[in-house]
Amino acid sequence: MVKIMIIKIVKLFDMKVIAFHSWGEFIGDPEKKTFQKLDEWVKERGISLDPLKHQIFGFNNPSPHINDSGNQFASKDNPYGYEVWMTIPEDYEIEENMKVKTIEGGLYGAVSIRGVDNIGKGWKFLFDWIQNSEEYDFHPNWKGLSKYYDKEHVTQGITGLEYLVNYQEYDEKNFLMDIYFPIIERD
Repeated sequence: MVKIMIIKIVKLFDMKVIAFHSWGEFIGDPEKKTFQKLDEWVKERGISLDPLKHQIFGFNNPSPHINDSGNQFASKDNPYGYEVWMTIPEDYEIEENMKVKTIEGGLYGAVSIRGVDNIGKGWKFLFDWIQNSEEYDFHPNWKGLSKYYDKEHVTQGITGLEYLVNYQEYDEKNFLMDIYFPIIERD
């Protein structure tokens, strides 16, 4: 069966988010740890994750290392991180020790994927599309997925984002995600 990926152009507006971050020593490790932090936080507060009020975005922060064969890897000596943002209303009462960030909006190329096995394919498809587009180009402040981590805050540059469409209904084969890559219109 041929699967067709369709590119969408998406305008994200400024967002106020709560951030969660974890480190991991193998591929998939920091994602699970970070989502566990989000799940515990949401459960403790009795929050119902309404996708109209709370969008969930994630991204590698920093990305896994790449070996000589071009494959991602992580280890105790070479960990990588994953960060998750949950959007919150502007008037949300901030608790002590919450990592709250204001994220600047922008223009993104996006593609939808189903299943965790298609995440890498989605990123590659979107990257290649932007690289070959006559209308759009990579955002000039794009730091690259491996150069974005600043140890404490996301305060500079722009990263690609993974919008977790059906976050609460997670299973590896039916997981829905929109992959967002920062772009600008060409002159």
